[in-house]
Amino acid sequence: MKTISHIFSFVFHPLLVLFYSLFLLICLKPHLFGALHWQDQSLLLILIFIYTCVVPAIGFVLLKFTGFVKTFRMEDRMDRFGPLIICAIFYLWLWVNLKSQDQIPKLMIAFILASILSIFLAFALNTKIKVSLHTIAFGAFVTFWIILRLYHSEDGILQFRFLKSGVSAFHVNHLIGISLVLAGFIGTCRLYLKAHDASELYLGYFVGIFSTILAFSYTF
Repeated sequence: MKTISHIFSFVFHPLLVLFYSLFLLICLKPHLFGALHWQDQSLLLILIFIYTCVVPAIGFVLLKFTGFVKTFRMEDRMDRFGPLIICAIFYLWLWVNLKSQDQIPKLMIAFILASILSIFLAFALNTKIKVSLHTIAFGAFVTFWIILRLYHSEDGILQFRFLKSGVSAFHVNHLIGISLVLAGFIGTCRLYLKAHDASELYLGYFVGIFSTILAFSYTF
């Protein structure tokens, strides 16, 4: 169970959740990006991956080797300030540069903003408590897809298109259901690894949900 918990914590690391979300959004509604298939926007996906995953990860490594962070797991609450600042800088840069471009849909802009708000709230809370970044990410992830399903599906497109030959049978409702189970399982993994206590996990879910609702309210 410990090995599984470590694997899930790594595969669904908070740095990766934004990229996963935007990739799935392009697979669901490529027409919003002026494309017929996600591969038509592969350059955009690569740029998002670089600025939201690769560059912050390099920053974390530099912080570790310069002694500003004790371990990559950031078990100490004080270790989290530097990485959060790095993420805030690059996420803000991405949001500022994309929000004025007509070919970038507001759904994507709203979720990037939700990620930024989550980072700032996590930073503020981190001065008092070691809130779970994993549950923040999944609280935002689940809320994003619920909002999309309820308020932004007027076009009737609810099935993902992973292959060029046609749509898959994977429905957005399936994603929401799986995401809810996965969000609970990730929280259980973090609890099992003793990375957080229950209150820190619940606070993380709340921050993710609140940030996403606030971001969508501002954007739309």
